Amino acid sequence: MITPALRITACFLLGFTALGAAAEDQPVPRHPKAPPPPDQFYTHSGFEGREAELGNAVMEAIRKAGPERGVATQFNAEQQADVGLAVARAIQVISVTEPYQHELNDALVKAQLTALQFAKNNRMIAKYVDHEALTQTPMLLRVGKLMSQGGSPELGIIAITERTACFYQLVLDYQRDGMTMRWKSPYGVVLAAGTPIGQFNMTEQEVHEIFTIPAMQKRAAVMGMELEFSPWQADGWITMTARMAKTVAAAAAR
Repeated sequence: MITPALRITACFLLGFTALGAAAEDQPVPRHPKAPPPPDQFYTHSGFEGREAELGNAVMEAIRKAGPERGVATQFNAEQQADVGLAVARAIQVISVTEPYQHELNDALVKAQLTALQFAKNNRMIAKYVDHEALTQTPMLLRVGKLMSQGGSPELGIIAITERTACFYQLVLDYQRDGMTMRWKSPYGVVLAAGTPIGQFNMTEQEVHEIFTIPAMQKRAAVMGMELEFSPWQADGWITMTARMAKTVAAAAAR
């Protein structure tokens, strides 16, 4: 005799068995964030092992373009290979679009901002700025001597901008006209990406005011120069004008 209790139990067991069978028939879903294989975990330039070949092709294109100035057409074979390596790395960097479009100066910007953030967190910004100027002092003293011997004052502004990789590898877009230099602040993109995740707590304007201006002024002072900066602009463009310090100019006039 099948009692109501047995009937309920049988229905439960049959239903459970059917549910289990149905579950076994379903494919196991692949985790949407499964770890990628190593070969897909980084960006390829497409020229791995062929950088010298790329360099030769780039140099040939440069020669056909007929540059009016520059030393590129005088590069030897080793330098041409370095060009290929540099272009391959540029391809890798520019191809990175997540979580933001990377720029060629990305690593340098991050390194500088990381150091500046550390200095800010530990109330060492003034010491950090002094150290930045100190690292360039030997070169700046040589340029200051050239100007004291009758060299153009333009040598001074060139020394702290487009003559040194510390500037032109960091700043991608700039124009100089005599004693005035204009450039696009390089920090905005990385700050926009890093601030929301807690890497930085500085604005681009703050970086300009606590680091760029005092660091540039200290470098210029080593050569006996003074700098004036335009007020901060929302578009990030900076205008810096240099002149010889009054005491230096008076001494040179004697």
